[in-house]
Amino acid sequence: MRVLTTNCALRGRSGSEIVTIDLASGLRQRGHEVAVFAPLLGPSADILRRRGIIVTDRLEDVPWSPDVVHGHHNHVLASALAYFANSPGLFVCHSTAYWFDGAPRLPRVKRLCAVDEACRARLVAETGASRDDIVLLMNAVDLDQFAPRAPLPATPARALLLAKNNAHVPAVRDAARASGLALDEIGSAFGREVDDLHEQLRNYDIVFATARMAIEAMAVGCAVVVVDGRGLAGLATTATMEAWRIRNFGISVLTRAVTAEAVAAEIGRYDALDAAAVSAHIRDVAPLSAYLDQVEALHREVAAAPHEVDPVEDLRAAGLFIAEWLRRLGEGMIPENFDHLQAANAFAAEHRAVVDENASLRDERDEMSRRLAGSAARLATVEVEFAKAVQEKIDLARILASPLGALRHQAEAWRRRRFGPK
Repeated sequence: MRVLTTNCALRGRSGSEIVTIDLASGLRQRGHEVAVFAPLLGPSADILRRRGIIVTDRLEDVPWSPDVVHGHHNHVLASALAYFANSPGLFVCHSTAYWFDGAPRLPRVKRLCAVDEACRARLVAETGASRDDIVLLMNAVDLDQFAPRAPLPATPARALLLAKNNAHVPAVRDAARASGLALDEIGSAFGREVDDLHEQLRNYDIVFATARMAIEAMAVGCAVVVVDGRGLAGLATTATMEAWRIRNFGISVLTRAVTAEAVAAEIGRYDALDAAAVSAHIRDVAPLSAYLDQVEALHREVAAAPHEVDPVEDLRAAGLFIAEWLRRLGEGMIPENFDHLQAANAFAAEHRAVVDENASLRDERDEMSRRLAGSAARLATVEVEFAKAVQEKIDLARILASPLGALRHQAEAWRRRRFGPK
């Protein structure tokens, strides 16, 4: 099958970008022809290209008409469906807040999907559809990549904070310090994103994270405290596992205020054996292979469904969507990775003074190096002249040491006074 996947960006490590990478890579490995369309391209696009997958920000570069368009973000999906006028699509809602994760009212969108129950509730509210008509397409983990770590110690020592926002960061830092944990930090909130998270996770006993990052940490075998700038859920345990998973360990479970005391209390509930059971469970219910099975079934269903649409109706729906998009644009609405970009900008602004100071110090160092180099050259010249003068004095002393030499020196001196230099 020929599948075109859309996403608003492939520049960083946001949840939908990782989903797009896993989806496109997995489908290609299963023998499908896959292309990805995203208006904003960067390092994540390069990952897919290295795997032989077509990635483009221009729809005309897709060399075939897709059998199905697998859409993340309604505005990008709408663009792809407008270009490929005979292709049906499905839409996946990734958030309850962003407008471009709202249901696209387009006649060729044959299936609506949601990554968790909160997103499914949003689609039900926006479309009036039955809850059962919205497919739950939950996040999954590549179990080969996120392999299990060694068994957890009885007492935790090392912790990792994974964050895209930063309101909770001071509380987590204070709690980790009070609990005697060595804390490292990764994520756009700190201006530090990594491509080897699957390897780094094996070095930590406790991870503070939400959503997909929390699931990946659980799959590796870390104990996970579900928390971010929006609130605190608590330590993920076998008792909370299923209820939190269908909510994607996300916004709808972050019901508590984030304080250092509350986070420290969750650290105190650390249980190595229970964390191991959580890991075994998530690896059992959330493998990427099962996710791809579900996606393939959806694609077959969408491709087989009648999708002949009155072209006037199709064009009118596209026009209404564009009009809505323009209104949103006028309201200053922003792309999915805005939090990432804003955090990066804040990090840069916070450290700009240091950067500027370092640049100034480098300039001073370079100027001093240049001055020292000039001084060294001048010193070398002086040393040569001094050595020459010393040698002349030595030669003169040797001449004066003999009577004949002294006489010749006096005669030469008289000649110079009388007639000047030769």
